[in-house]
Amino acid sequence: MDWLRKTAQKVLSITHGRTTAFFMAFFVSGNVFHALHRLDHVYVEFMVGLGGLVIGHSWKEDKAEQMLGPRPPAGPDPMQGAPHA
Repeated sequence: MDWLRKTAQKVLSITHGRTTAFFMAFFVSGNVFHALHRLDHVYVEFMVGLGGLVIGHSWKEDKAEQMLGPRPPAGPDPMQGAPHA
């Protein structure tokens, strides 16, 4: 199982996120099943559309980082007068 962990870490380091890796896994498996005549073309077309959305979202985040700088590491500042935890 160590090879699986190393492979998963390598894929996540290349894709920079779980969403892209999740999409890639479904896209590859869908195309393999379609090639084996286990799925119809609708699934493959759906995954192409989903891939376009993932790529568009990644592109949007890259453009926002170019224009606004990197995102802060934490959420917004606490409200004034809020009790401390």
